[in-house]
Amino acid sequence: MSQDDCIKKENDGYYHPTKEDDIVCLVKKAIKEKLQIRVRGAAHSVARSIYTDPVDGKPLNKVSEEVPPEGPNINIALDGMIKLDWIDEENGVVEAEAGIHLGLDPDDPTGVSILKDSFLYQTFQKGWGINDLGGIANQTISGFVTTGSAGGSLTYDLDNITAFRVIDGNGDIKWIEKYDEIFGAISLSVGLLGIITKIRLQLNPTFNIYGQQITTLTEKDKCPIDMFGPGDGEKPSMRKFLELTPYSRILWWPQKKVNRVVIWQALRGTDPALPVFNPVPYEEFEEDFGGQLEQLAGAAIYTLLGNKGFFKTWGKLHKDFKQFKANIKQMWQKKMGKFLSWLLSTISTGILRFILFFVVLFFNIFKPLLRWLYPTLVGIFQPLTKKGKPITFQDYYWRSLPMDNTADDLLLGTEFTEIWVPLQCTEKSMNLLNDMFKKKGFEGTGYFSTELYAGIKSGSWLSPSYTNGKDEYKDGTFRVDVFWYINNEGSPNVKGGFYQQFWDLFKDNGVPFRLHWGKFVPDYDFPFWADYYRKNLPKFDDFMKLREKRDPHNIFYTKYWKLRFTGEV
Repeated sequence: MSQDDCIKKENDGYYHPTKEDDIVCLVKKAIKEKLQIRVRGAAHSVARSIYTDPVDGKPLNKVSEEVPPEGPNINIALDGMIKLDWIDEENGVVEAEAGIHLGLDPDDPTGVSILKDSFLYQTFQKGWGINDLGGIANQTISGFVTTGSAGGSLTYDLDNITAFRVIDGNGDIKWIEKYDEIFGAISLSVGLLGIITKIRLQLNPTFNIYGQQITTLTEKDKCPIDMFGPGDGEKPSMRKFLELTPYSRILWWPQKKVNRVVIWQALRGTDPALPVFNPVPYEEFEEDFGGQLEQLAGAAIYTLLGNKGFFKTWGKLHKDFKQFKANIKQMWQKKMGKFLSWLLSTISTGILRFILFFVVLFFNIFKPLLRWLYPTLVGIFQPLTKKGKPITFQDYYWRSLPMDNTADDLLLGTEFTEIWVPLQCTEKSMNLLNDMFKKKGFEGTGYFSTELYAGIKSGSWLSPSYTNGKDEYKDGTFRVDVFWYINNEGSPNVKGGFYQQFWDLFKDNGVPFRLHWGKFVPDYDFPFWADYYRKNLPKFDDFMKLREKRDPHNIFYTKYWKLRFTGEV
């Protein structure tokens, strides 16, 4: 197939291949015309790490940026390659095309049909599953794997993947098997070693999870975890809690007069086929009008706190009203049809827009009052758990293990830097953070929570939890996700930005750390950070040599990655 016969770019700015030959043709077109070529999944990583080089500064380097850069470079969406083939159903062996979503894609208006087409749902119907999942399931399977996403577990590893089918920078196609020497490079390659078209997995029998969530103050006499100490006979330390709990996630609200944690934890059931099993899903937000209203209120509060000036604040809320209207319209459409759902969603959103106009105007004038009310507002949205009344759930693993599925990606759009430190540094890290939060106040804490996770050790060369089995990462990692609300003014990863204080805190106090490549990494002092990555990832140089071999024409290698990996363009 000549380059003139390749599939054409569609009106949305993407090429939409339906077979491997389409991608091979585009790769050869990129070589011939000296273009870049990149593939997007669900766009949950920062935009510059996904797409070809920006044009006129667009897209902005934010998450959930759906529109690719303009110009001749090639940006691919694999939404035409979503098949799941059973290689050996009896033994749970499947091959999934790279564009298949793990779970429901919330951006698709049909909803249920996409759930039925999803990887997790289809494999569950056959009695199979995978060992772990991240906080959301609306990622593509290839995006989830190759950016280094991971769930909160030191017990279970996503070790189900046995092979990748990859098109390299010459247009050659090959299966990379688990026993191949470069499997650890391909398994977290951020799109730099080729385009993955299929993933082969050895599944495990599906399972249910049973869990609870509580919200408690952080003081040792109030919290079931010794948040900042070594633990004792009554309460585990943070490290011990993570080691003992099969699946966990902690949201820490460290602000003055708030000082609380939301502890989510779960374990596996013994038999998913038990007839007494009655699924009660975990829902971070109720999937009804009230849940959507709560998220819209959160969007208004965080946008107010993160911006200066009424017009800037109000302008940023426009997309939130639009998303709120679309969500409730889709929710009501199943019950009352298209016209009535459109009419009621339009009226409801209009009324809320009118009310919030005056609320936003008032608090822009009296911003100190909003900051004073902040602890009370968090208390309303995250009330302390009454004794003996935790939120409990029991559900199919694929539906409730991604505990953030019901949080809307735009209404409560969250960007973050994800800092992975050796598990043995957990207590020191917690105390460093706590001291900084107390000293700096809102300058250090921000107005959002900080997420605390565990991360199991990995053999992927670029993984933040990579270990050779003998180094300081051999026991796994403690992960600190510092949140930044998507509507906030400014960029958190520039010099002097919100995130620098966290990177400096660990660096200056001798705590080794690595960063999640799909999230925010430093956007300054590039030579220093390139050298830092190289020194802290033992297989970094091997990865770079392999990159040159597999992409000799540099068609996958954007300025964003050159700058971070080499310190210069």
